[in-house]
Amino acid sequence: MAAFLKKALGLFVEFDESNNEESQNNNTNSGSTGGGFKSSGSFHQTGGVATIGGDELEKFEKYFEQLFEKANMPGPDYFEFWKMMETLEAHIPDERARITATFAALSVQGLNKQTLIDTANKYMTIIQTDKQQFEKALNDKINLEVKQRQQKLNDTEALITSHSQTIQKLTNEIAEAQALIAKLKTEVIEEENKVRRNSNGYNIACDAMLKKISTDVTKIQTTL
Repeated sequence: MAAFLKKALGLFVEFDESNNEESQNNNTNSGSTGGGFKSSGSFHQTGGVATIGGDELEKFEKYFEQLFEKANMPGPDYFEFWKMMETLEAHIPDERARITATFAALSVQGLNKQTLIDTANKYMTIIQTDKQQFEKALNDKINLEVKQRQQKLNDTEALITSHSQTIQKLTNEIAEAQALIAKLKTEVIEEENKVRRNSNGYNIACDAMLKKISTDVTKIQTTL
């Protein structure tokens, strides 16, 4: 499946082997002898920014293989055809010769050209149906998550607006309170000065009255 999917991707994307080569060198240095396609490189869509990394490639390989195995009919069909094509690639590099050899081997088991074409079309239909289901599920998930996040965004903006209004109200109240404090401080000073003046005036007047009465008493005693 790895070679099949990689060839399929190669029809419209380019594969960057640089990371893969580095990964293979690291595996060699560390003594790794794992088989199969374990690429850390990536496919880059020609003329675009889309990429498929090695991990994603392996995941999709397994996914499509399971999808086809589930839909596989009894007897040889396109699924067995391409698997045998992959198996024979190392022994028959020429693709046309490999197609002929693969078909000849499977025709012994009952595969004919029309069945091969019909089942290939069946697998295309399976992929198209799966793609529609995937896109629907993806859109539903995106819409749900976007809707949730949009609601959270709206709530957060409303909260900020409410807090901003509260802050503005408190700021105005603080400014008014500060102005009142300044006014009251002035009034306190004025009232203290007024009371002090009245107190001083009263004490002076009181002392004068006492002194006058005392003087009068003395004059009365000495005169009369």
